[in-house]
Amino acid sequence: MRTIVISDIHLGIDPGIAENIKNRPLLIDFLDKACLEGVDEIVINGDFLDQWFLPGVYEHEPDSDAFYRQCAAANREVMDAFTDTIKRGVDVVYVPGNHDMTLSHKVLAELIPGIRQTRDVRGLGKYRTGHRGEVVIEHGHRYESFCAPDMLSNKKYVTYGEPILPPGYFFARVGVQGFVEGQPDVHKKLELAAMPDKADKDQIQAYAYQKVWKTVIEDRFPVKEGMDDKFIKVNVDGFEGAFSLSDIYPVGTDEGITARLYGHFQRNWDELQRRNLVPAPIDLTEQLSRMTEQSLRAEYARREYIDLDPTVDVVVFGHTHVPYYQEFEGYDRKKIYVNEGTWIDHNMDDPDNTAVFADITSDASDTKVELKKCIGDGKVEDIVEVKNKYVDFGRQA
Repeated sequence: MRTIVISDIHLGIDPGIAENIKNRPLLIDFLDKACLEGVDEIVINGDFLDQWFLPGVYEHEPDSDAFYRQCAAANREVMDAFTDTIKRGVDVVYVPGNHDMTLSHKVLAELIPGIRQTRDVRGLGKYRTGHRGEVVIEHGHRYESFCAPDMLSNKKYVTYGEPILPPGYFFARVGVQGFVEGQPDVHKKLELAAMPDKADKDQIQAYAYQKVWKTVIEDRFPVKEGMDDKFIKVNVDGFEGAFSLSDIYPVGTDEGITARLYGHFQRNWDELQRRNLVPAPIDLTEQLSRMTEQSLRAEYARREYIDLDPTVDVVVFGHTHVPYYQEFEGYDRKKIYVNEGTWIDHNMDDPDNTAVFADITSDASDTKVELKKCIGDGKVEDIVEVKNKYVDFGRQA
């Protein structure tokens, strides 16, 4: 059985902003040629249609279903290519990502007739495949505090429905705002709360969360707008109105470190993990302090799958945009974690690698996993030296 896994295609609604324009013809060519080479299935492992990669000031259709229909219309050739792939007899399977976590089953089935979808919680899903069912595929944001669906934190700001947008959504909107402004030379100096007592786990976690936002706002994604400017327009997924950096940034209060949005965020993390079906709960302090490490994702693959289910031999995550391959030692058979990379035009976290995919072949006794790069005209090349890569703080969310 041969499975191709692609992820983080990031098709956007506006060609002036979208991350995938130049690589779309490459993807269409790849789909056409891949279907001629004995492929049984192609898995789209999340971040397919992108609702997050928009500047804060961007106003789009407030209805998510309408947004995704418009996004698909702006990328009609790609939608048609996937539909044609299905018509040729190759299964196409979709797993939700964080940038398209509000994409409904109904709308995607309408956009690509015949596509198979795997979901377990709104905004999440995992897919089990392989000749022996030994391969598990999911986007990986289930285990990320900034990117896992959050249906608890912002109820007081919600005017309808049950929103699931996590802090990473605002992270992305602020980041793209900085990009379209040309990464302005602006230096905000934000107050950092006093270091809590090490015995106060709640406030240690809140402090770690604050430090992430401090890095984002001060250094990584500076924007021209002031802290109180209501420039982040979020008329989607239950929100109505605009928010400022001050609404996001946690500060010290009599009730501890907190913010208007995602107030006391750390106190919801355990319950969010339970609702998001995380098998082995993850410590929030560790997650926040190591959130940019590729090796941490490999640890998640081992903790959440390989150590809990001996029938899992291969775990595939997307999300970070960095192709990565690791074999684990200490097991009676080969165990592998792989990240299949991204298809965006300019991969800032790994400039040498985009249009990357995982090629997995399995039979009754073995599973072979390869990372490859599409170079056009039906040609691909192997990727080497992808072990132990680290992703810089930035585009991950």
